[in-house]
Amino acid sequence: MAAILLFAVSIVSPLIFAAVIRLTRAGAKRTHAAIAGCFAAAAFSLFWDALAVQMHWWSFPSSSDLVATLALSIFGAFVFGGTAGLIGWRMMRSGGWTGAATFVCAFVGVGLMRDHMLDANTQLLAFGAGPTGQIMAAVGYLMLALIVQITMLALAGHPRRDELRTN
Repeated sequence: MAAILLFAVSIVSPLIFAAVIRLTRAGAKRTHAAIAGCFAAAAFSLFWDALAVQMHWWSFPSSSDLVATLALSIFGAFVFGGTAGLIGWRMMRSGGWTGAATFVCAFVGVGLMRDHMLDANTQLLAFGAGPTGQIMAAVGYLMLALIVQITMLALAGHPRRDELRTN
């Protein structure tokens, strides 16, 4: 049942991304950079999760459930990649360094909250013994936020140089 719910979430996550594109009034250049952020987030997440499993920071007890694994990957790419990337861009555009710091703190907090909910309520994620898993998850979310924003900066430039889409 959890796999079916996750699959539904993975279908909804691109729709959330599309809604955020519209709400943030991102132009084509910034939207393309956010899509690149989706790919960067997916690649980094695969690497970080593989390292975490090897280091016993966390594991995926139901990793044999291909639908659940695919759903988590799609959700992570769109929500923690593109959607969060666009929200961070708008926060940096309006708040400068304060907006950037607020975004990164919120990104790490939301990511950790999601992981703790998965650990407590599903068989999709299980933290290892001790605090190391949670600390490394926070480090991973920090690096993920930076990778997505650096990808967007490299492809679309400084946040304040964008012209907002009109409509």
